[in-house]
Amino acid sequence: MSEIYLWNTKMTGLKIDDSKLQAGLQQLHPKTQAALLMYAATKAKDMEFKMKHNRPWTDRTGMAKQNLRAQVSRPSATVVRITLSHGVSYGVYLELSHSKKYAVIKPTLDAEAPKVIKGAQGLLNKVKVV
Repeated sequence: MSEIYLWNTKMTGLKIDDSKLQAGLQQLHPKTQAALLMYAATKAKDMEFKMKHNRPWTDRTGMAKQNLRAQVSRPSATVVRITLSHGVSYGVYLELSHSKKYAVIKPTLDAEAPKVIKGAQGLLNKVKVV
């Protein structure tokens, strides 16, 4: 079971069972791994776009919107990670203050993460094992 972290604080309410996905990642052909990384990069760009266009605050300087990011990394052989983040120092306050009224990261994760996992599993189901 994977858990998603925000600012090194465990978020509650979003747990995704990706054990089958993790088990399959170790045995993938390099081309399939590349395809999975490309899929993750595409989904990261989609999530970044959604965060920037669905932000619940009114821009004053545009810095908070401009610095919303979604990045893909591969910390180990069994993990492909998409990290959503703010690039401004006050991003943590947008996410956690005012009863989370201005949060954009967690709502985006709640809406998109299950779709991303399902899509990745669908991609891997189409792979023929040699």
